[in-house]
Amino acid sequence: MRISQFKDKVEKVVTRKAATSSAPVHDDNEAQTKRRYNLRKRKGQDENDHCSTNASKSRRIILPQNDGQTKVSKLKTTVLIRRSKRGATRRMVSTEQANENNRSSHKTPKGNQEKRIPTKTLNRKNKSSMNTIVNSRKNAKILNKKSGKSTSVNIKKKINSLAVTETKTPSILTPALKRRVRSPPKGKHESSRKTNPSSQKKRKAARVKRSTPEEKLQIRTQRSKKERCCKELPGMFAETFLKKLDLVSCINEGNSSTIHGISVTHDNLVWVNYLSSNQMKLYNSAGELLRSFDLDYHPVFNSCMPNGDLLVTQGYSFGANPTVELISREGNTRMLADLSTHTKTLCGIICQDERIYVIGHSDKYTILKLDMNGEVEKVFETKPERIDINHIISQNGQIFALNTNIFSVLLLGSDKISSEVINKVMVDKSYSASASVDNFGNIIIGVHSPVSKIVVIDPRLERKHEIDCDFSGSVCATAVDKQNQLWIGTEDGNLYIAKYLK
Repeated sequence: MRISQFKDKVEKVVTRKAATSSAPVHDDNEAQTKRRYNLRKRKGQDENDHCSTNASKSRRIILPQNDGQTKVSKLKTTVLIRRSKRGATRRMVSTEQANENNRSSHKTPKGNQEKRIPTKTLNRKNKSSMNTIVNSRKNAKILNKKSGKSTSVNIKKKINSLAVTETKTPSILTPALKRRVRSPPKGKHESSRKTNPSSQKKRKAARVKRSTPEEKLQIRTQRSKKERCCKELPGMFAETFLKKLDLVSCINEGNSSTIHGISVTHDNLVWVNYLSSNQMKLYNSAGELLRSFDLDYHPVFNSCMPNGDLLVTQGYSFGANPTVELISREGNTRMLADLSTHTKTLCGIICQDERIYVIGHSDKYTILKLDMNGEVEKVFETKPERIDINHIISQNGQIFALNTNIFSVLLLGSDKISSEVINKVMVDKSYSASASVDNFGNIIIGVHSPVSKIVVIDPRLERKHEIDCDFSGSVCATAVDKQNQLWIGTEDGNLYIAKYLK
């Protein structure tokens, strides 16, 4: 009886070993191993015969994984695990449940289904996950030493990703393991980013110093000087001019015809046109008459050419034609351009940079650009608004048109006459056709009411100075010769030469 019990115990031990290994047990004695192997086979056949559920029993296969974990797959049948009598229990695990247990390490179980995994495999998984975390930290430290760059952010990302994959099944992981897998606190990473506020202030101060180099400081000092000059210039500007004109001579040859245009040649000769008497006269700088020309039309506006010849337009006079007339010093006259196809009347005219600019008027005011042969090259209009203009001047290489009704200076651009007023001072009761530019870029214009005055405006059109006159006639034309003498033509036909500078 005792021998039979001993044999049963041996068989149980053999069957238990067979459940955990797929190959026969090797001992030193080959005969004993063969006998045990055959005994195990017979025992398995007997169990299959007695139990219908174990008819297709097969041995377990242990498959090695890349991460060092071992997963036990059970094929087709269930395995009956027998334990000792003291706490013996039986577990029946089907192949479908085993596959689901393998997936549960990566997916969260649905509903209230609970999947159980043996404790040995769970321990192996936990150890492998913690080993990968520790290895990643070590590798990051090594890279940090070599490259000199902080890799704390990358470590944190790796640890968080591993923690997420391992904590997807919270019922499996123990609380101790969860605490170990947690990401490092934010304070440790953020503490390295925080800097001393005093150092931040120093950096800001350094940036401010870099953004203000010596060149910018020089520009600022120049601007401050200009601002101071602008505040002081009204007094300085007024000090350069006389308060009252100093008349040098008055030329009146018994002609009461209005003087409507005065121009100075490059060699300091002065052209004067007499509107009512249809005459053009040429004077020297002392006021002596050199030549006089009778015309068959009313000369209104005039402008000198570079060679000293004169361009004349007829304006709004009775029977005026939209033509540009050329008068030479020798007395030869001819028509330079007929602009009847572009306009009805012609007003102010000027010659600059080998081009001729003349104001035309039909239903609107325009400026026609001509070449030296009188051919039209371009037509300019006032934009965005229509404004009445009748006179044109040149200052520092720029061309300006003057409003007919009020004193306003309009710039001639590349494609239009801007309707935006650029002057910052106003001159009441002025006559726009009397405007001229002196040798310093100042604009000179006549005021006719209540008494005649000369107003001088600085080149920036910001300041003005009024000069009183001793004569009573309204100022209709002005010009400054090369000797800085001011020539003034009045409505009653008087021609004055005066000094206006101190």
